[in-house]
Amino acid sequence: MTEGNPVATLEPVRFGEFLLARNLITDEQWIAALADHWSGAIAGRHRRIGTTIIEWGFLEPEIVEAEARAFHDDLDIIEVIPRSEATTIPPPYRAAL
Repeated sequence: MTEGNPVATLEPVRFGEFLLARNLITDEQWIAALADHWSGAIAGRHRRIGTTIIEWGFLEPEIVEAEARAFHDDLDIIEVIPRSEATTIPPPYRAAL
């Protein structure tokens, strides 16, 4: 990898982590909501983490809705262009072909 060109990676952005980073829920609340969220999914009861946070009383529904709007608005949108087999060689070597 070259020093001047960092490689972009796609990383999942999770709504619970977003709320935690904004100091709207505590670490303990986040862990409790995650535990309930994932154990419910195992039992066939899949709910969004925001619903779990509301049901546990950690945040009011209006706050979760407003933060969900901010969460989706703050996401950086990137364009992913599908590449064919012919163009999967890194750019410095493409010209040599």
